[in-house]
Order: sequence, then structure tokens, then C-alpha cells
Amino acid sequence: MNRLSFLLLWGLLVSTSATLFAQANLSVQGTIQRSFGAAVDDGNYSLTFRLYETDAGGTPIWEETQDAVEVIGGVYSVVLGEAEPLDAPFDQPYFLGVSVDGGTELTPRARLTSAPYALSLIGQDNTFPSSGTVGIGTTEPDDQQRLHVVGNTKLEGDLEITGTVTGIEVDFENITSDINTSANISAEGTVSAGNGIELPTGQSISYNGKNDWRLVEVDDFSQDTEGWVCQRSWRESDSRNFERFSPGTPFSQGYILRPTDFGSHALKKQFDLSDIPHSEVKVVFTYHFFETWGGDRSEFGYAAFATSPTPAQGSDNGQFQIGWVHRRVDAVGFGGTGYVDLYPPNNTLADYNMRAEMMAQTDADTFWLIVSSNVDQSADDESYGISNVEIWVR
Repeated sequence: MNRLSFLLLWGLLVSTSATLFAQANLSVQGTIQRSFGAAVDDGNYSLTFRLYETDAGGTPIWEETQDAVEVIGGVYSVVLGEAEPLDAPFDQPYFLGVSVDGGTELTPRARLTSAPYALSLIGQDNTFPSSGTVGIGTTEPDDQQRLHVVGNTKLEGDLEITGTVTGIEVDFENITSDINTSANISAEGTVSAGNGIELPTGQSISYNGKNDWRLVEVDDFSQDTEGWVCQRSWRESDSRNFERFSPGTPFSQGYILRPTDFGSHALKKQFDLSDIPHSEVKVVFTYHFFETWGGDRSEFGYAAFATSPTPAQGSDNGQFQIGWVHRRVDAVGFGGTGYVDLYPPNNTLADYNMRAEMMAQTDADTFWLIVSSNVDQSADDESYGISNVEIWVR
């Protein structure tokens, strides 16, 4: 008997076919033959199955032994994974090794093959390498879409979109992290996300076929002057002193940028929109009036779009476009109020601010923003400042 077992275990051939079920069980049917081709005797055998990533050598990634496997005419049928969980990812080809009654593993190992309809899905990573539309909740997906989902969709992780999503109802209320997309989202229904929707540069959200204003830059001067310069006037480039400061009052905790010399000096900055598609630009900012501006309507603050930091003077060259202006109707005379005494010992502090907004129709890659004032040049207590500058496009 010992000699017979030895010859049997070393002289067997194995052929195997396999089917993987959704519950991670593997149905295997194989044959056990003697080396000269005859089937082994009918009976029950102990079979040990091992999965490998290579056709020879290596360490098994899974192993299971089934006792008393019935073999008739050399043929056996088993379901693997019922005794030991079959937790292999099945994201690559595997090879099945078999040993009989605890003996040496038979060779060659059998390569597991896929059912034809399983070729469109690789492993637990849910990769679909095949072409065509993937349908979830439907057996007739739209052949114009790569993914067609019917029914509610719940997402609890990051959503990254590199293609276009169109013609679907989108309800992102269950999303618990950011949405990153490199394509437009066209949606019918509610679009909401707990942590907001983050769009890469140049992308937009559209509804009813239109794009709304998109905020692309904010200068709050919390760290530095953010590229702004101060020059003698809107059409002159002589440098002038300016500073960023925080009044630190209960209602003015942020930072303000202002010229430190008296007179109508201009604050300027060039903005670059070359990577941001747009046909309109909107600038929103806070304008601060410092000290005793007169009440004769001759003193005013203003802001403009320009093609350069020192545009040519003239009414018909289009290089300088006033977008906002505000005249002091009369001086604020509440004495002792305001931000801070910028120019002691005057202590007049007739200060106030207002939110300003101006728009221009342009698709230019760059533009200059110029903010200035028209005040009494001989006065020693009139100045202005800006804060919270926002650039919007659409």
C-alpha cells in the first residue's frame, strides 16, 4: 500500500476549471489520473488546495484542505472557500496547486481562467478594463455614457471626475468630503456638498446652460501687500510709500492697504487670468475714507480697469476705464469715532468705509486694477485705503 500511494501521489495529472461566485466561493472540477493516464480508483480522498501568484515556486496566498472528497472515474467537484475564507483580490491571474492525502503538491499547477462575462471586471478594486457602457441598476444602459446609474447614489468618500457628467439628477447631500473635478458638471436637480465643491483652475459649474460668477482671487493683506504697488497717480509711475495695517477695532479686525503720504496717490496691481476662461470680470472691494474729506463734492474716491499701470491720458483710447466712483456728500462729523487716529494730534477721525463693486466685459488675459482718490493736495489729513479685494469672473 505504501508503494502504491507513493506512485499514485507522484504520478498524477490534474486538470481544473473554476468559476468564482459573488460570495467569494470558487467552484472547481478536476481530474486525478495516474501517470500513465488511467483514472485513480473510485473513493474518497483528502485534497489540499493552494492558490499561488506564480505557476511554480512561491508562497501560497490561500490554502484549504477538504477531507473525504468523492472521486468517481478520476473526476472530483468541490467548492473552495467554505472552510477557509477565500479573500484573495482576484486582480491578476492565479494558479491552483493540489495535493492528495497530504502528499507532495502535483505539477503542473492549473491556471485559473475567467468566465467570458467576467472579463469586464478585474478584482475587488472594481476596475472595468473593457470598452462599452457600465450599467448599475439597469440592464439597458445608455450607450452614449460610460456609466449609467439608475436609482439613488450614496457617496461617503472623495469623488474625482475626469470626464463630463451630464443629464442626471445630482444630490450630493451624503458626501462627507470634497469633490474634485477636472470637467464641467451639468446637473438637473439639487447639487450640494457638506464641505463645498472644489473646482480646478479653468473649470466651472453651469446651470440652465449658464455659468455664474466664480471667485478666483482674494487679496486680504493678512500676510503681505500681495503684489500691490503705490505710485504718484493713475498715469504716473513715481513710487510712493504705502503700508498695510489693522485698525484692530471690534468691527475692523482685518488688514487695510493705504498710501502713507497725503494726496491722490494710486494703489495698483496687475491680475493674471490667462488660465481662467472668462468674458466678464467683476471686482469687489472695501474702500476706506480716512479723516476730514470735504463736503463740496470735489473730493471723491474711484477705481478703474487699465491696460497698463500708467495708461495714456485721453477719453477715446480705451486704456483706462473708470468702473466705480463715490463722492463724499458731506464730511462725517461725529468727532472721536472711526478706526484709529492715523494723524495725531488732529483727532478728527472722520472715517467710514463702503463696499464697492465694478464690472468690465473683457476676455483679456491680464488687466491692471487702479484705486485712487481725488482730494485736496494741500491737506495733511486726507487719505484712503482698501481691503478685502475680490476678483470674480464668468
